[in-house]
Amino acid sequence: MSIVHVGEGVHPPRSSAFTTARSLTDAMQMYEQQLRDQPDSPTAPRLALVIDSSALDWAALADHHWRLARTSDLLMTVTEITEAAAALQQDPPHRAVQAQVAARLLRVTGGWLEPTFTLLHDPAALTRAHETMLPFLSRWIVQLDDGWEMAKAAFLEPITEKSLAAFFREVHGSPPSIDDLISAGLLAVDETGTPFMPDLIQSCLQALVRQNDRALADDLVAVAVDAVAETENLASALQHAVSRRHWGALGDLLMERWTELFTSDARVVRAVVEAMPTAIVERWLGDFSGTSIRLLKGAGPDGMSFVLPDGSVEYERDGLAQRLRAKTRSLYGNPGPKALSFGLLEVGYLRLAGHDAQAAIAARHLLSALERAQSAQRIRPVLASVVNLHAGVSLAIGGHYVAAYSSYRAAFYDVAGSGHHFLLSDTTSKLALLTAVRGDTREAREWITEHDRWVGKVGWGQEMVTRSTRLARVLVALAELDLEGADAALRALPSTPDSDEMWQVHAHVLAMRDVLAGQPRQALVSIAAMRYQRPHPSQTQLAQHLFAIAEHTARAANQLGAPAVGPSETLAQLPELHLLEACRVLLIGDVDRAAHHLSQARSDGLGERWLNLAMQLHIILDRQDKSDMVEYLVDDVVSEQGALVDLALLQRHAVLTDSDLKKLSSTQRARLATISPVVEQDGARPALTPRELEVLDGLRQGLTRRQIAERQFRSENTVRSQVRSLYQKLGAGTLDEALETARRWGL
Repeated sequence: MSIVHVGEGVHPPRSSAFTTARSLTDAMQMYEQQLRDQPDSPTAPRLALVIDSSALDWAALADHHWRLARTSDLLMTVTEITEAAAALQQDPPHRAVQAQVAARLLRVTGGWLEPTFTLLHDPAALTRAHETMLPFLSRWIVQLDDGWEMAKAAFLEPITEKSLAAFFREVHGSPPSIDDLISAGLLAVDETGTPFMPDLIQSCLQALVRQNDRALADDLVAVAVDAVAETENLASALQHAVSRRHWGALGDLLMERWTELFTSDARVVRAVVEAMPTAIVERWLGDFSGTSIRLLKGAGPDGMSFVLPDGSVEYERDGLAQRLRAKTRSLYGNPGPKALSFGLLEVGYLRLAGHDAQAAIAARHLLSALERAQSAQRIRPVLASVVNLHAGVSLAIGGHYVAAYSSYRAAFYDVAGSGHHFLLSDTTSKLALLTAVRGDTREAREWITEHDRWVGKVGWGQEMVTRSTRLARVLVALAELDLEGADAALRALPSTPDSDEMWQVHAHVLAMRDVLAGQPRQALVSIAAMRYQRPHPSQTQLAQHLFAIAEHTARAANQLGAPAVGPSETLAQLPELHLLEACRVLLIGDVDRAAHHLSQARSDGLGERWLNLAMQLHIILDRQDKSDMVEYLVDDVVSEQGALVDLALLQRHAVLTDSDLKKLSSTQRARLATISPVVEQDGARPALTPRELEVLDGLRQGLTRRQIAERQFRSENTVRSQVRSLYQKLGAGTLDEALETARRWGL
């Protein structure tokens, strides 16, 4: 094919394939001469005319077959670029290599002639190619219908029908279609059929828009990033913003959508923030940038991890905590995404610093701000869910279980139906644990089942969002008196509590497991060790509450063999502790004190397990027939509305009849059988000294007198003397008799 430029002052690319004619008539004469020179050609030669003049004699075309070129006819293909490169090179490389080079060149120029031949002559001449392209492209878009609207699309990457629609919805322009852009030569199609905007086309169009309206160009950058984040891929939008150094648009996007990134992989947020210039981060976060980065550094392969606080700085003296409070107070006046983001930062920092009581207060303020923000504007469901979720954690650690439960449920329903696997897993995990801790075993099972629907689809953070569910499984197993099931669930957890935010629950379940295994003193030792090793974290309301329950349960299981436990004044009135104390004194026959403690236990806010424990106490203490209440509890266990622990006290006091037990499965009956009924004894209860109780505990564990002496740092003769005294008080002549008598007395 011959290519002829028609017009005055035309300077074609330096190639033998191009010639120049001043007029259309001259061009046709050249074509006719070519026909005469090649009379025997098997195919008729073709002529391409590049017309650069408005004064044309169109009649000169009347005797020829011709058609007006489409845009695609004007652009070079990979094959044509390869052939052109071969014609220009004296020693061309292998054809396959040439084709790869041509394909890369097409990604840059889109096949436009001027820049393509410029780069074929000099691959490093990108600046000259850009300068060559600008005037051609400027004239080109002017003559296109909606050419300037098409030019705006150069700020969008990637360009799809969805991203175009979202982009032009904000630009308030008429969105071109993908086909429109391809027809205009502004988009090319790669070997996979995917449209793309060539680099040179994109840079030139952006330059033209910026020359025409710099403010508009800046706005288009932000709109394009938002459009891609909304319709295509949030991570791709961030990557594009970082690569183009669109820091303003990036900051706005992070402030609006950081929760979505954080819950998909917090390491992405950390990488983006670390890539941003320090000045930009500080302009975005102010003097809280260091705190934000500190929180983000906790992002690891399996989730977030932090060191437990030591409480070295009091809240009133923590300058950063005070500045965060002032900042959120200011933003909460007109709350929006920015206010909620800073509220989350405040709550997170307070927990990290060990200001748990203040974190619970800040969580309530944050939830109030969320409610007002949602009534005034649309808040993204993911942001609302994260706010509710983390506020719930702070409330739970602060001992506000009802408020935490409400917040967790809101977090779940914020994303219900969204397919956001991470948040659906995390919220259901937290709900499973909280309901299990409160004693609502049936509901805990339901949330565990819901959690299992989603957790398998979680990528980053799966270990983190599974932790609470694993703890809930242990609590459910304990409620079913299932020691093997509890041990199996515990094997999925660290052997000792780590720095997970729910470490208090982990310590609690380990102690409760020891109680179920018949080792109440070991439970007391482990709780005491936690208090000693983690003095400040153990002061949270959640830790104090759970530790007190474990200690009182251990005392109720082996009351005379357990040291006195002195709960703090704030916990002394907890209804759960009154119920456990009622159980303990009832076992030693003090009915009046048991009735007193039962009357002091308020029922409001108690979970099903505690309400059923109160019912068991009423059945035992009330001399009237309560067979209907017993039947109610048994039927609940059979229908899985209740848990086997709801019958434990009745079993211990021999209230359950054979007909009651027959309703249960053989496995359930076997578990209840491990609870020895209290047998009424004649005479006074043996009064053992603390040392004798320690010796009895050692004998029960199968220790020899020497081993008991070594453990208690006493001489073996002293231990022998205490064993004789113990046997005498129990009226026993052998070890088996002593242990059996002690069991009957509940020692």
